[in-house]
Amino acid sequence: MEKLANNTLSLWREENSLLIPQNFEVFRNLVAEARDFADRGNYNAAAVYAEIAAFHAQFKHCGLFNSPELENILLTIGRQITQTTLAPTPEPSLSKRPKNILHVSTNISSPFGGIPRFIRRWIQQDTQRSHSLALTKQAPNEVPQILTELVSNSHGKIFLLNETIGGFVSRAKRLRKIAATADIVVLHIWEHDVIPIIAFANKELSPPIIYVNHGDHCFWLGAAVSDVVANLRESGMRLSQKRRGIEAERNMLLPTILEPSHRQLSRTQAKQQLGIDENSTLLLSIARAPKYRKTDGISFADAHVPLLKKHDRAILVVIGPGGSEDWSTAIQQTQGRIIALGHTEDTAVYYQAADIYVDSYPFVSITSLLEAGSYGVPLVSRYPYSSDACEILGADMPGLTGNLIRVHDLEEYTTVLSRLVADEELRLSLGEATRRRIVEVHMGSNWQHNLEEVYTRAASLPRVKVTSSAMDQMFITEPDVFWIRDHSWNCELDDMIQPRLPIMPFEQRLYHWMRLAKKHGWQNQISLLLPEWFRLRYYLPLRSVLKMGNRQ
Repeated sequence: MEKLANNTLSLWREENSLLIPQNFEVFRNLVAEARDFADRGNYNAAAVYAEIAAFHAQFKHCGLFNSPELENILLTIGRQITQTTLAPTPEPSLSKRPKNILHVSTNISSPFGGIPRFIRRWIQQDTQRSHSLALTKQAPNEVPQILTELVSNSHGKIFLLNETIGGFVSRAKRLRKIAATADIVVLHIWEHDVIPIIAFANKELSPPIIYVNHGDHCFWLGAAVSDVVANLRESGMRLSQKRRGIEAERNMLLPTILEPSHRQLSRTQAKQQLGIDENSTLLLSIARAPKYRKTDGISFADAHVPLLKKHDRAILVVIGPGGSEDWSTAIQQTQGRIIALGHTEDTAVYYQAADIYVDSYPFVSITSLLEAGSYGVPLVSRYPYSSDACEILGADMPGLTGNLIRVHDLEEYTTVLSRLVADEELRLSLGEATRRRIVEVHMGSNWQHNLEEVYTRAASLPRVKVTSSAMDQMFITEPDVFWIRDHSWNCELDDMIQPRLPIMPFEQRLYHWMRLAKKHGWQNQISLLLPEWFRLRYYLPLRSVLKMGNRQ
């Protein structure tokens, strides 16, 4: 099994060593196009090409975790569109406690996504301040009701930047104006969102900016405008300094905030509620389907067959993949003791029933680890890499340090799980130690203390300054050569361009529409020629009404 793992790592290294230069070349061409448009004063086109470049780098690793060159183009655009009506924002001091917080995100349609949950819990915890929310690409999606109520109750407002006519530059101007009344701006943006970088290019016109490092394992924009980077885990903080050039004093740790978990059921009661034998040992895993991708020809279910054959009262329940993977052979070999379910929002009863939590593989799911651990469940995660250089690809979090069990190969994995299955006292003691540590770090007043330190640092440091326009440097080392994205959709260049046609200036929109129509035969995609504001305000609502009429 160890040989299989080594073979896989060698294959990933070989494949990515060839792919990274190819991806980097595409990225360089996109950056050059963005720069060319910016030099000609076509800032909206430049911004769209910059976003395509960032999206490409995010999903097709280029040996980069940030791009000074690309951010410099966005800063140039932002400085060229300066609104002279805004007065410089005074440098805050330690004596001024921030009261008005502006959270900025891209799209938060689902209340159960990582970023919406983080914002929601932040506002719920930080009750002594007013919280507003600006969203760069929300319309026509609804803002979740719970967030609308929380913002309103804190005396804040919600702003949908793409509701009005205009392109990325117009949105950036509006965001800059909205932020003028905020004491602190917190960026929870998607990694390729260019609008906040343009909006806050002039630091003397901007409040202090905190960037929350939600996507610490991949490329993102924002380093050039962020006065503090709030990393959610230690590995992300180290990578921010090493590969993103974040200065040590601006590089902080802000653990993921969790809501208090209250056990309503004993393990026995929870198993009974789920129809699971109360005398069984339940292994649980919860993550999105792509995180359970088959590797080495071995599925996530296959990896547990030796354990389940050895312990005939052990059961594995996996929530997320549903039928996306064919696990029928492993299920048959274990007499049906592997149960794969689709996504469910009600996971609390499963956490309360679990005896052991096993992390998703080959992609970790840290939020699920934290949530399981908060119920006193011992945690096991696989880390196949031979050095700490790849730590960003593994599972770590302040509340997990010292208690999470990490194993390197399947043989060790089976041994560790077998010991936990056989030793109830060990499971209970490790689970309780994990629960206590998570509560200490990730909940209530303890988390609030960390937040206050981040606010204070952002308010007291001089505004960040970009002192050089460094050239982007491609790396073909660890962790780059082992970087794989937990996505199954196709991310070819045309797939990135097509959804952005409506936001492009008309000349570029028409050019790409004709090119793609000729290439793909888009007779039914004429609507992509409509500007985005018109599609959102008129075309999409009308199409929705017509569809409803046809159903009736």
